[in-house]
Amino acid sequence: MITPPAMTTPHWVNDLPTHPGIYRFYGVEGELLYIGKSINIRQRVKSHFQSCQRSSRARRMCQLTNHIDYTLTAGELGALLLENREIKQRQPIFNRRQRRYKQLHTWILNASDTAFLAPVLHRPAGESLWNQDSYGLYRSPRQARLALERWIKQYRLCPKVCGLESGSGPCFSFQLGRCQGACCGKESPASHNRRLKQALHEHQIQAWPYNGTLVIRECGATEDNYHLVHQWCHLATLNHAPGEEDLHPRHDVCFDLDSYRMLLHFLNRGIEHFVMP
Repeated sequence: MITPPAMTTPHWVNDLPTHPGIYRFYGVEGELLYIGKSINIRQRVKSHFQSCQRSSRARRMCQLTNHIDYTLTAGELGALLLENREIKQRQPIFNRRQRRYKQLHTWILNASDTAFLAPVLHRPAGESLWNQDSYGLYRSPRQARLALERWIKQYRLCPKVCGLESGSGPCFSFQLGRCQGACCGKESPASHNRRLKQALHEHQIQAWPYNGTLVIRECGATEDNYHLVHQWCHLATLNHAPGEEDLHPRHDVCFDLDSYRMLLHFLNRGIEHFVMP
């Protein structure tokens, strides 16, 4: 733990490490002010104090800071995952508010008897979260429906085919010129399915492609980290090669969209990984 002197003379920053990890700013009563991450902790903390002249928020945070601690990681991914988890668990005063939602809803695509793909609302649960491609994450059915309505309007999809209208005959949007006629034989299933997939593509959460637990090895200057992932859930980070006893998830593990995006980004960049069945 490092206790800085006055904010105007932050020479104490030079005692911080230059390695990757997260750092935490604390107030005089021990209240957690801020959690940040960097591949160079010392340099990043310096930047907070250097920005005090430009940002009243940064100045206020630095004025309240009584001490700082840190946790080193092997690399950038470990720092990102740890920062994400701690911010959501500990809710520091100066971090943007984030929450990890356990009750989530998502859209999946089912094929109907007429060959049209139709969005179906799904609430993932248990360990088999992502057995097929899913689209978007929402806190409530209402939020999910509003998203689907936006996609339908933007891509001129058919509300009836997408399950938002019922009854016989053309949908109301077709009468207004907003639907291309999938509901009345004017548009083929192939054409409508293609545009529906285009609408959902940027919101896609890929089905879990691994037969077992994914282990991502991140090499550091002094030690390696092993990030354990199953069904796109970050189970744990170890500083030793995992054994079978490490593969059992904690009870509080749940899917987190931010972690998913981090993991996918690094996997697409070719980070070293292997699968333990």
